[in-house]
Amino acid sequence: MRQNSWIAGAAASLIGAFTVASAAHAEGLKDYYAPEPLVTPKSTVTFSGSDWSKDASYFYSGVIYALNRDLGRDGFVLRGFAGVAQYEYDTDVVFGGVVDGDGVQGDVMIGYMWHRDYMTFIGYVGVEYQDYDLTPNDPTNSVNGSEVGFKVAADLVAAYDSPIYWSINGTYSTAFDSYWARGRIGYNAGRFVIGPEVTALGNDGFEAQRAGGFVTLRHELSPALLSEITGYVGHQFVDDDNGSSGSRGGEGVYGGVSFSLVF
Repeated sequence: MRQNSWIAGAAASLIGAFTVASAAHAEGLKDYYAPEPLVTPKSTVTFSGSDWSKDASYFYSGVIYALNRDLGRDGFVLRGFAGVAQYEYDTDVVFGGVVDGDGVQGDVMIGYMWHRDYMTFIGYVGVEYQDYDLTPNDPTNSVNGSEVGFKVAADLVAAYDSPIYWSINGTYSTAFDSYWARGRIGYNAGRFVIGPEVTALGNDGFEAQRAGGFVTLRHELSPALLSEITGYVGHQFVDDDNGSSGSRGGEGVYGGVSFSLVF
């Protein structure tokens, strides 16, 4: 029986997360948290993307702003994020045996960024809103309706010019006890980064793990504008004891793409 759903944090996010990824959290933009020295300071990151898996799709967008107007220096940052999920799952407790789900998620967070020679770390705290609408209504699904929760997030990423790229990103929200965590490692060729990734995600009624790979393409559109696009694909494993489908989909192939601008 598939009767539970979940949305976690980015990317990017993530890009994440549902809180479905955060997106996204969020997903690709992390490479620009510690850009190589540039004449023009960068204050803002915008990011958007989509994520697909069996019986589910997710679309997200967000922005990060450095309060000191320079992402290359230590300081406080603000983040806003929003995502929309569409999904379906099978259950024998409703007429017709299929439930269509729609979910929305958004957060507002404040964080602090630390730069070191070999890495950058950002820690966030904030508030998140999640809402799910099930048609027909499934009274056995604990992830239903809306909740507001306290949210924390952290990003740890290698220096921009490190020949070995690595990143660890995660989020947790008390809204439906949602979590998302992802690790990546890869070869940094400058214009592109390629390597494997692993992800764990879940909430009150859903748990899944992912294993796959990613490719990131970097491009300087102008001295004042940097861009990055990331594609990823792999296999999602779902814990049958906690439902086999949700807003991040059932077991099978997953994939997605994210795009970010830094200016």
